[in-house]
Amino acid sequence: MTKVMNTRRLILSSGIANTFEWYDYALFGHFAPIIGQKFFPDADPSASLLYAFLAFAIGYLMRPIGGIFFGILGDRFGRRAALSAAVVCMSIPTVIMGLLPTYDSIGVTATTLMICVRMLQGLSMGGALTGSISFVIEHTTKKHRGFTGSIAMSGICIGILLGSTASYIVKSTLSVEQFEEWGWRLPFLIGVLIMFAGFYIKNYTEETPLFEQIKDSGNIVRSPFKEVFKNHWADMLVSILINSTGSVIFYLQAIYLMSYLQVNRHFSESEVTNLVNICYIIMAFVTLLTGYLSDLIGRKKIFTIILIIIIVATPTLINICETGDFAAVIIAQIILSILAAAYIGPEPALQAEFYPTNVRNTALSISYNTAVSLFGGTTPYALGLLVHHTGKFTSCIYYIVGCAVISLIALYFYKDRSMESIIDESTEKPGTDKMFTDEKGQMASEYSR
Repeated sequence: MTKVMNTRRLILSSGIANTFEWYDYALFGHFAPIIGQKFFPDADPSASLLYAFLAFAIGYLMRPIGGIFFGILGDRFGRRAALSAAVVCMSIPTVIMGLLPTYDSIGVTATTLMICVRMLQGLSMGGALTGSISFVIEHTTKKHRGFTGSIAMSGICIGILLGSTASYIVKSTLSVEQFEEWGWRLPFLIGVLIMFAGFYIKNYTEETPLFEQIKDSGNIVRSPFKEVFKNHWADMLVSILINSTGSVIFYLQAIYLMSYLQVNRHFSESEVTNLVNICYIIMAFVTLLTGYLSDLIGRKKIFTIILIIIIVATPTLINICETGDFAAVIIAQIILSILAAAYIGPEPALQAEFYPTNVRNTALSISYNTAVSLFGGTTPYALGLLVHHTGKFTSCIYYIVGCAVISLIALYFYKDRSMESIIDESTEKPGTDKMFTDEKGQMASEYSR
């Protein structure tokens, strides 16, 4: 019973940390219009917003570098050390963001500093999410890792919901002048609370059993970076391509669509905010549901179904968002949110199943963050650029459907390892190699792969 309770506490603490991290990160998306005005002033509000989304994308380009650093840290010194360090580091640039002088105060220096802060956030985020995935997956038995991994993704939705709620409270309680002068800074300053979550993980949680096993058996890889590119580059490529659709559709509805409905469709901010909050609540539950379903029917099957639905439904949903009244937009947005949540829910387990324990953190961090950087962080800017030049939101259909087709092709090459054990408590002992059946039906050690 103690072990079960400890595992639940570990998973819960990691989920809470992930929630607060995404609260911090989501604030930038919610305050993109005011950030554009304060740091990228332009006579055209759409142009300022576009520059803000470019800064958002720049931060994401740093995530693979952060993934490499914190991934290696996790494979060399432990999942707990890597996760707690990433969480603490995430709080620093968020607080700085709330203290930065604006363009009106110090000119282009403010723009430069803001971009640097975004880069620091990207570095920290590169190790936070994947670190939490490795942390919880390796504390979980084989029958539940789809559901357990989905807790991290549910935490993303809850974190964004908290960011949206904080944004709404600040805007609704302050006058327009107060908000534009100093009120927008408050939610960023509150982000300092994430630091305490990092300290808790460091001081009051346990290292994962699998890392302890490879440590005790002397199977820690001295150069995880070299190892993953030598022996796991194909898996990482497949992982990146599968992740592309989830990243695009998630950031479409979580970041870009919110601004599009206000700036281009001229729906009121309160209408859009309420709709977005409802979607986040739905997504928090859908991620858990699809994670659970992936344990029952298999991850490859559930991803195939979702990708086909995305390919078929996206043109209609995007067209509704461009031309429909608000009632129709509500339905389209909710469906898009469900598809995004359904996609990302089983992803942590699917991604983690690609790699052996001794390089899991590095390989997972590199592949996941590369995919999110290339396809997720650039989505608001790419879609904004398409709409800016074509004047039509429907021009985004080709981008979204194209990614879905690529993911479906990559999924064909996915090796289903869902029957391999991550923790088999009935047979494993610390310090021993876990045995599994490889694709040829031969028995081998996980550490020999």
